[in-house]
Amino acid sequence: MSSRLGDILIKEDIISLDQLKTAIEEQRRTGQRLGEALLNLGYINEYQLVEFLSKQYGVPALNLDKFEISAEVINAVPRETALKHNIIPINKSGSTIVLAMSDPSNIFAVDDLKFATGNNIEVVVASERAIKDAIHQYYGTEEEWEDKRQTHEIDGHDVDQMMHDLEDYVVELGTGDEDLVDSELEKASEEAPVVKLVNHILFDSVKKGASDIHIEPYEKEYRVRYRIDGVLYDMIRPPTQLQNAVASRVKIMANLDIAERRLPQDGRIKVRLGKNRAMEYRVSVCPTIWGEKIVMRLLDKESLQLDLTVLGFEEKQLEEFKKTIYKPFGMVLLTGPTGSGKTTTLYSSLMDINSPDVNICTV
Repeated sequence: MSSRLGDILIKEDIISLDQLKTAIEEQRRTGQRLGEALLNLGYINEYQLVEFLSKQYGVPALNLDKFEISAEVINAVPRETALKHNIIPINKSGSTIVLAMSDPSNIFAVDDLKFATGNNIEVVVASERAIKDAIHQYYGTEEEWEDKRQTHEIDGHDVDQMMHDLEDYVVELGTGDEDLVDSELEKASEEAPVVKLVNHILFDSVKKGASDIHIEPYEKEYRVRYRIDGVLYDMIRPPTQLQNAVASRVKIMANLDIAERRLPQDGRIKVRLGKNRAMEYRVSVCPTIWGEKIVMRLLDKESLQLDLTVLGFEEKQLEEFKKTIYKPFGMVLLTGPTGSGKTTTLYSSLMDINSPDVNICTV
């Protein structure tokens, strides 16, 4: 690659022979590619480098600075693979991924991508520097990438695909999972379609601003509802054959007993949504005539740490309330319907009275 690129640049009168020798010495010293060495030495600009790489390998050139890459395309290629080969996906159409590379002759990278994604690969060329910048922009750090992957929005097409996968999985199960023994049920709860369904419910409820999740079995249907602003809304209706596997998956995440299906159980699930944000789900599993009903209450601790002055109290009410919570004895009762702000008010009150000289114990 080095000599061919150098020969082309000399032939086109872009660089001199002395400049090529200097760049080759720099390449040997730093271990970088010849094109990057020429770029860093200021002998060529990035536009010239990409154009000549395009001519050399007979593939289209691309300016990544003027190209917007969708989250769906980025999610098609693992971050580790992009970093390993210094590549980035720029488009996906059917079973083909279009890949930007600084070295289109790297057949190992192309084969690796084919194996990792199961897709055909088409290649365009971009500068190594531009690809590194794009990887940083779209993938971020390992922690940021994991956060993006976990909280990636599932659009209508993805939900349809997920439901289709669930139906295929039910066909594989056969007559249903109601006769499965506990060991088989636990295995079924760890299968990808069930895990994806439960993860979707957990993250989608946060995205939609729900306060509660209701997963309910009936005689002939199985439905998931969210409570948003005090009102329950129908969201999705998974296949009824999955109700035991879904219940088991939720129980595993909440550290409950998957073998116990006749008594109510309570637990909690903690999920990290971002670098500095965690969501807690209070889980209640209750047996019904048609199976186990699951209710999960969402508790965002970050949003609960509020100043009492921003909760909507009238000035006189707030003054009386603060006098009451600072008294050394007695009891304050907070009552009201679901979503009225009881928990938020309690957390905010505790934050208000919390100081080094006060001992607080919650039950």
